[in-house]
Amino acid sequence: MDVESFQSDGIPGELVNSGGDLAFKPEPLPPEISLEGELLEVFTEATTNVGQLSGVGRRVDNPSMLISPFIYKEAVVSSEIEGTRVTLSDVYEYEAGQEKGQSGPSRNELQEVHNYVQAVFQGISKMDDGINLDLVKTLHETLMSGVRGENKQPGEFRDTQVYIGGRGEDARFVPPPPMIVPYQMENLETYMQTGGKYQSLIDIGLVHYQLETIHPFRDGNGRMGRLIIMLMMCDEDLLPEPYLYPSSYFNRNREEYTDRLLAVSRDNAWEEWLAFFLRGISQQAQEAFCRASELLDLRDEYRDRYQDEANSVSQLAMEIFTKPYITVNEAKEMLEMTYNAANNAVGRLEDDGVLEETTGNKRNRVFRSREVFNIIQKPVEELEYW
Repeated sequence: MDVESFQSDGIPGELVNSGGDLAFKPEPLPPEISLEGELLEVFTEATTNVGQLSGVGRRVDNPSMLISPFIYKEAVVSSEIEGTRVTLSDVYEYEAGQEKGQSGPSRNELQEVHNYVQAVFQGISKMDDGINLDLVKTLHETLMSGVRGENKQPGEFRDTQVYIGGRGEDARFVPPPPMIVPYQMENLETYMQTGGKYQSLIDIGLVHYQLETIHPFRDGNGRMGRLIIMLMMCDEDLLPEPYLYPSSYFNRNREEYTDRLLAVSRDNAWEEWLAFFLRGISQQAQEAFCRASELLDLRDEYRDRYQDEANSVSQLAMEIFTKPYITVNEAKEMLEMTYNAANNAVGRLEDDGVLEETTGNKRNRVFRSREVFNIIQKPVEELEYW
């Protein structure tokens, strides 16, 4: 690690010895932040866009309609940042029981994304007491179960020194020694539990920096940090459900993301990091609002189109928003109807072009909701409300 670059006055931490290497020990939150100038402008815009997204979310009678597709989108991109190459189609097909060929993603890669989805739902269901260290450890164990890093103490804080971007003197950054990680995480837990010092969006940006800098686990820290952003947005009542998927912004700006985090430790560049972070929250809130609005418009169109059809058809037309890839057996369970009724409903929607069969098989068929999936995957610049 370039020790001389950490010599600026007022850096938010200190260099300490860790087994012969120098590691960075961050100070507890909060730092002193001046909410003015560019940072104030970006904060105001982010607050407005998050509020707009929250408003559209509260119009949904079935929150799963937006939660499910957005969480899956977040899971895919968050895993992509860590080197996993899986598409949204791959994940939905995997969960529908369709195996990929040799050229497709591995089962391990698909499981990583599946674990992220499960961890988000698990976190939302267990936040009655806010975000605490027990919950963080539980979610980390879920993230790492049966995938890369499962042999690196899932659900436990690291007991060894880790390095980022190389090892020893060649490392780009060396997080704090393992023996002080529990203490630093307890300080972070206290900050989250007591509501922080600043407005919620600012505090979420501070917590994300602190978690990534402490790097409390041997593996999976990036995914864990991005997951906590989503959970904090809900815990702070900024959003009614986890409709925001921040990883898309971090993935598009991956180099700047890591540079901004490092600049806080090296140069005390809090305002610059927070402006970058809030710009991402603002952009992703606007994007999620556009996709949510298009999905709601499509839902209203389907509701009008099938209101006079059999119950199985009208119900299935609503359920495909929560599960864009579906089998007849899954439709049977969702509708709580007979196999024949579900099969007929699937056939009716397939005839209308609402569903399309993706396997070409006569058995074990998987159907995709074409228009729903297209909205979820549509390039940002093509969104109707953009």
